[in-house]
Amino acid sequence: MKHAVQVDKRTYQVEYEKTAGGLRVWVDGRSYQADASALSGGFFSILVNNRSYDAFVSREKDSFAVVVAGKTMDVDFYDPRSRQPSDESKRSAGVSRQTICAPMAGRIVRFQVMSGDLVQDGQGLIVLEAMKMENELKSQGIGQVREILVAENDVVVPGQHLMVIE
Repeated sequence: MKHAVQVDKRTYQVEYEKTAGGLRVWVDGRSYQADASALSGGFFSILVNNRSYDAFVSREKDSFAVVVAGKTMDVDFYDPRSRQPSDESKRSAGVSRQTICAPMAGRIVRFQVMSGDLVQDGQGLIVLEAMKMENELKSQGIGQVREILVAENDVVVPGQHLMVIE
């Protein structure tokens, strides 16, 4: 799957595929072997080309704050099949759209909301099982569930779109 990933205002072209050993990731054409394990509370253990990193990830409105080795980076993912970086005009006009994406590979255990439901900021939406642990994906704002893109028991990959809230 291909994405444009913006890190601290610089955009990279990123492509990845699942392999037996984790993920093969290409960043601007350069290849990396990677794997990641979600720990708890937003902490991740990441392995890139046999080097280990600890990371903390938190959601910040339409992007993520990622802390690695004491450095905080603003990170945003743009799927070419959905929204583009130019969506700022829609956001400034008051149109708010959340695309809930899988933060890690796993299996959809259950939905805590249905299509058409109104949701509040911080409300649980989806329970995702990864590495025998259940992780609750929460809303990052208020809105209404417009579309559910997966089903219970589906296996999902990192970055896969799961739900749309407007």
